Amino acid sequence: MANAQLDIKFTTNRLGNQNLVHNNYKFQIKSRRGDRCYWKCSTRNCPATVNTHNNIPTKVDANHNHPSDRMQLRVDDVLQRMKSRCKDELTAIPTIYEEELVKLRDREWNDDTHQLVEHIPTFYSCKDQLYNERHKLIPALPTTVEDITVDGEWAQTTTGQPFLLADDNTNGRMLVFSTQENLYHLAAADTIYCDGTFYVCPTLFYQLYTFHAKVDGTMFPLVYCFLPGKDQQMVPSENFKVSDVKQCVDMYSIPLFLHEKNNDDFFCLCKFLKVL
Repeated sequence: MANAQLDIKFTTNRLGNQNLVHNNYKFQIKSRRGDRCYWKCSTRNCPATVNTHNNIPTKVDANHNHPSDRMQLRVDDVLQRMKSRCKDELTAIPTIYEEELVKLRDREWNDDTHQLVEHIPTFYSCKDQLYNERHKLIPALPTTVEDITVDGEWAQTTTGQPFLLADDNTNGRMLVFSTQENLYHLAAADTIYCDGTFYVCPTLFYQLYTFHAKVDGTMFPLVYCFLPGKDQQMVPSENFKVSDVKQCVDMYSIPLFLHEKNNDDFFCLCKFLKVL
């Protein structure tokens, strides 16, 4: 009984259902009664069974009528690692797939490893499984700007700092992202660089407008603005005053010397932060 318990592990199949693995044989649930599960070999017409209570084996009948598929179990392990990474991190899914294959190729290359790599399904064969795992972590993409909801962890950095500075729909949906630290770097910069781009902008917005400055000699993007257009309402007006900048400075606790910068792009940034 003790040996049976040590040999058992649980995996998840492509449909999200649980499988039990014992001595290189895979079992699927036949029936369940409370905390007790009754498993049958996943190979059709095989009489082997396993009973568990709270995932602890209570009875093992390993009377298989076929050899174990050890190679398929190894393939399943590789796919499970890919799925786990898809849920736990935001690395591009094709990259995860390639990195896991590279790990296999970086091992000592022998016939066993070569056979394993040959049995790994192609990316296009398993991409639906991987993307389904990613969708458990990330909400579905919105189809309209009204569907966009930025709150909770999505309004913070990975370290838990506030990241969403503004979310306004006065002249069309606008989103502005930055951190307090980024604003301080912007305050300390001698020159502020800004530009709008359309190629990498999400399709629900017209342009991504970014503000950059050098930090320790290296250029960094510090503020990101998703805008619905590029008309006059999106840029500073001629009567934009230093007092408006000071109000923005007070609102976001930026050092007061910021308002002394004579830079139209900085005024544009401050208007974003103030008006939005």
